[in-house]
Amino acid sequence: MGSLCERLRPTLAGTWKTEDAPATLEPLSDSCWLTDSTNPNNRFRISVSVLPTTAKETAEIRLAEAAGLRGVYVAKQVDGGVGPGSWAMNPAAVGPWLVFRSGERLVRVAQDTSGELDAIQAVARTIISLPGGIPEAPAVVQVPECAPGTAAAEKMLGAKATARRDALVDGFAHCLWGSTTRTAFTRAGGAASDQGLNFIYAKDAGADAWTGVRPVKVGAEGWQQPDGFTAYRVGKNTFVNVGAASTSAMRPAETLALARAVLPAYGG
Repeated sequence: MGSLCERLRPTLAGTWKTEDAPATLEPLSDSCWLTDSTNPNNRFRISVSVLPTTAKETAEIRLAEAAGLRGVYVAKQVDGGVGPGSWAMNPAAVGPWLVFRSGERLVRVAQDTSGELDAIQAVARTIISLPGGIPEAPAVVQVPECAPGTAAAEKMLGAKATARRDALVDGFAHCLWGSTTRTAFTRAGGAASDQGLNFIYAKDAGADAWTGVRPVKVGAEGWQQPDGFTAYRVGKNTFVNVGAASTSAMRPAETLALARAVLPAYGG
């Protein structure tokens, strides 16, 4: 993915730095950052789907995004202005993003709160015009620690996991299984990680019956939200989060089955 940012960098005015970023989830995509060397707050995150997406699949992803964001932001999806089926969001709280197809791959360009939609559209048009199109990427990048979860993840996806983006992050397995429209994941970290904080939030929410968060039998202690998202602890200092990018793929029983399947990867 860094190669796309590297190819894009010389086309932008000024001096820019590039770096790889973690994969994004809906759909499963490789990502990188382009950062203005003179203004670190001016940066673009560019994500490109691992798999090709059809116009129909793109429309399904757009509808799923709109449903997931309903009630979260005042801003609504608008036409992206960079080709058929493109769309944009510009919520003041998190900054704008734009989604479009280029060469049958789905591309998302986003900025932080200081971003401008016009600038994102300019970058998007530059990506579309790059000679040779978007670089190909391997569909499968996997680590053996994630293998025990594949069958359970595919049940969540309702399809074979034709895209994979696994990695070891600080010694913890991060497993991502994707189809053209859905992604299932397990991620782990220590007490101060996002995964550790999510476990604390879930456990605290479980103290109030009205939240619907309930204890589940996985690891040393596990908690599951009504939508299926599951957070659990292994030993004292390993915390695991399990879920899917689309709530339509997170059924509680299937998410819990994935959580249990990958338990050996985290010492359980």
